Amino acid sequence: MERTERWSACTVCAFEESNMEVNRMRVFWERTGVLGPIYRLAGQGLNDVDIANKLNINEVQVQGCVAWMLHFLKLADRIELIRYASVRATG
Repeated sequence: MERTERWSACTVCAFEESNMEVNRMRVFWERTGVLGPIYRLAGQGLNDVDIANKLNINEVQVQGCVAWMLHFLKLADRIELIRYASVRATG
């Protein structure tokens, strides 16, 4: 097997595992009920500490949720998330 074929096979496996992990994270955030509120508060420009305080959760949970949203929405950084969420809120 050539190197590119091995890389492709490994990439497919990693992609499938990544998708399973993304789905598990989505279910976790939906189950805890914080996905929507964090999305809205991030769209308002609040930082992780302020969001955590408003929702009575810890900052690490907010960071994990924001990271998942960036991955899921294929956004490069938090600034893009803020723009994306604020456009959705006003539009």
